[in-house]
Amino acid sequence: MADFIGILLTIDAIFTWAFASLVYKFGLQKIEAPQALLPRLLLVTLFTFVISLFFGNYLIFTGLNFQQLIDYDIACIISGVTVTIGDLLYFHSLKKIDASRAYPLSSLSLIFVYPFAAIFFGEIITFSILIGGTIILIGGFFLSSKDKPKNEISSSNNVNENSNNQEKKIKVKQKSSEDVFIGVILALGTAFFWALAIVSFNQARILANGEVFVTNFIRIISATIFISIFGMFKHKYYKGFKKENRIHLKYYIYIGIAGSLSLGFADSLFYKAAEINGLIFTSTITASTPLIQQLASVLILKEKFRKRFLIAVILIILGNYIIIFL
Repeated sequence: MADFIGILLTIDAIFTWAFASLVYKFGLQKIEAPQALLPRLLLVTLFTFVISLFFGNYLIFTGLNFQQLIDYDIACIISGVTVTIGDLLYFHSLKKIDASRAYPLSSLSLIFVYPFAAIFFGEIITFSILIGGTIILIGGFFLSSKDKPKNEISSSNNVNENSNNQEKKIKVKQKSSEDVFIGVILALGTAFFWALAIVSFNQARILANGEVFVTNFIRIISATIFISIFGMFKHKYYKGFKKENRIHLKYYIYIGIAGSLSLGFADSLFYKAAEINGLIFTSTITASTPLIQQLASVLILKEKFRKRFLIAVILIILGNYIIIFL
């Protein structure tokens, strides 16, 4: 059976990630995803640096030889860049589809984590984890599946309806379908890049003998440097610092705080839990995050309650029971 402390750390990470996604959705209603990214990373960099001073151990570098130090830095950079690309895709996804649909799709990173963890870290995918993880992902599918369109009134009964209004409705419907499709693709891209970030961070953690807080700081500052350089060629990433955007300052702060708690702290707890219970086991449990996110979306953001949510609850609870106790 899994270690209780590891499970507790995982649960903490799940709730933090879920509520942070709601803050992102709220903030992105007022500001664009690219202009929110760099201010968020700057705040997270400061936060993770402070956390690393209190909980981290910078003496780990004295025990690494030159090659290990190079490998460690490369793993941190890859994790920082890929998690940032994933975050950006996720932000864009939230502009196209609601949070209760985007987050479950992005949680499909589990599909990529399984083979990566087995190949690179020699972890074993047990039968209970495979079955439980599959059931959890099916529950996530119920959360993210598209609503059935309501039956439309036959056009024969609306002969006198204005043709311009009909064309407008058709265009709106087409745009809505396109947005859903693009949003789904972006969320799946998020899942892939987040999986790469998870695996590369875990490799850096192993090289650093389990040190997660310093590793997380180095990862985040690598991401900040990456976006800062990229922003020199794509100026939209610096728009958040322009005078005309000061009216939205509070939204940047909200997103920055959410990022600090999620990317800056909850991620560290996740990797600490992975050290205790293994990356595959821990990642599988965190696939339940959409359940908490969906519930919070309905209660806080007043998003639509879907009846299939109840089915998803049963499936996700069942999947977790199989993983933890069987």
